[in-house]
Order: sequence, then C-alpha cells, then structure tokens
Amino acid sequence: MTKETRKEILRAVKLGLIINLFLAILKLSFGFWGHAAALVSDGLNSSSDVFISLMILVVLQLATKKPDYDHPYGHEKYEGLAYFVLGIIFMVTAGYIMVDSILLIIGHITHPGINEAPHLLTVFVSIAALLIKLGLYRYYIKIGKRYQSPTIKADAKNHLIDVYATSFSVIGLAITQFGYVMFDDIAAFIIGLFIMRLAIQIIGESASFLTDQAPSKEEIKAIYSVILSIEGVLKVDDLKVRKHMTQRYVDVEIAVRSSHTLEHAHKIAETVHHHVEDVFPDVIHCMVHVNPERNL
Repeated sequence: MTKETRKEILRAVKLGLIINLFLAILKLSFGFWGHAAALVSDGLNSSSDVFISLMILVVLQLATKKPDYDHPYGHEKYEGLAYFVLGIIFMVTAGYIMVDSILLIIGHITHPGINEAPHLLTVFVSIAALLIKLGLYRYYIKIGKRYQSPTIKADAKNHLIDVYATSFSVIGLAITQFGYVMFDDIAAFIIGLFIMRLAIQIIGESASFLTDQAPSKEEIKAIYSVILSIEGVLKVDDLKVRKHMTQRYVDVEIAVRSSHTLEHAHKIAETVHHHVEDVFPDVIHCMVHVNPERNL
C-alpha cells in the first residue's frame, strides 16, 4: 500500500468517525427527548459505529506497516481481524436492539394506550440523518473500490445498512404521528434485523480472510489454465491458491521433461512465476516447484 493510498483511507475513516459521532449524539439526544425508540436504536447503532471507526484507525496503522522479521508476509491480516471484530460488535448491538424492541412491543400489547407518540421533530431528525448517511455511504463505496480495502468496504456495507435502518426509522416514526405508537418499536426491531444480517455476513467473510480459504473455483481454473499454457509445462501436478485479504498466494508443482538441464527447468519455473503474477495482479507471489515428468 502506497503512502498516498494509506493517507486517503485514513482520511475516509476520520471523516466517518466525525460524522458518526455527530449522528450518535443527534439521534440519542432527540430520541430520548422525543420518546422515539426507533431513533434511540438508530443512535445506538451510530454509537457502535464511533467505536468501530476508532478501532479501524488503530488497526490500519498496523495493517499498512511494511513486512518485518516477525511478519515477513506483511501485516494485512490485522485488517481481517478488525473485520471479524466488526461483525461481533454488530451482532451484539443487533441482539440488544431486537430484545429491547420485543419487550417494548409486548408492553404496548399488554398496556395499550399508555404510551405517547414520539415528537414530530424526531421524524425530521431521522430524515436529516438518512441524507447524511447516504452521502457517507457513497463516499465510502468510492474509496473502497479505488483502494480495494476490505475494512473500508465492510464499513461501506455498514453505512448502507444504516441507510436502510434509518429509512425504517423515518417510516415508523411517521406512522406513529397518526396514533400507531407501536410502529416506533417495530421499526426499531427491523433495524436490529438489518444489523444482525450484516453481522453474519461480515463474520463469514472475515473467517475466509483469516483461515487462508481458497478463492472461487473459477479463479483457480483460470490460474491453472495460464500455467498449463506456458511452453515447457507438461502437467500441473498440484495447485494451491489461498486468500491473503484481497490478494492471493499461489503454490504450484509443475512437471517438465526429465531430460531438461537444471538451468532449463529453472527458466520454465521462472517463466511460470512471472507470468502468473503479471496476468493476475491480485497474486502477491507464485511459488513454483519443478517435478520431472512421470510416464507422460
């Protein structure tokens, strides 16, 4: 990662931190003041986003460090670890919101008519928060695509979920103005569902980053075909490809003529090494082992 790339990513995270802090204060303040459960739930979601942004800032400082003696393959997997923790935080937040919403809904059913509708101003606060989040989401998508950062992409997904969640907050709060107070808590529960769905998705993706999972079969087949097409390669005896965050490591065993000199066999292996890395920019390193032909 270049210095300019790192600087741009950190700038995006800092901007997200400032906006999330503002939204958390805005939503919680007006949520409690206006008796709006959906807005309070949305505010708790924004509060978790503040913690997430702080964590990302710390982790990216580690993940973008150059390889050293203790980490010869680099520090990128710290970003995968942050990705996993993001999912856990989202899951805990979602669980709290959903349980609290269910209890409030039960309270409405068992004691109808005792709760007042949220203040009308909370509807306009939700609309303002929705517009701000939509703008932040579009910015993160742009940065995530440009620099291929898993953490920025994960946070972009989080912002998208926030857009959906705040949309339901707006709808629920608007309906309560017509006397249907329970819809405030129903909206809060739906927000929890959105956050839980995101949490499960992020935990699954982060696990693939941290456990050296292989990429798609199509990607492996493409690498296999390129290797087999190189002059001098008679057969691919073994091929392993593993994820390293957004990049790949390739380990391949190729068969060559047993009559080749060591120097010739080395040249074929070197050609495979460079060609794979040139054709597939995501491949960090291609390790090639040469075997003599076997009954070919």
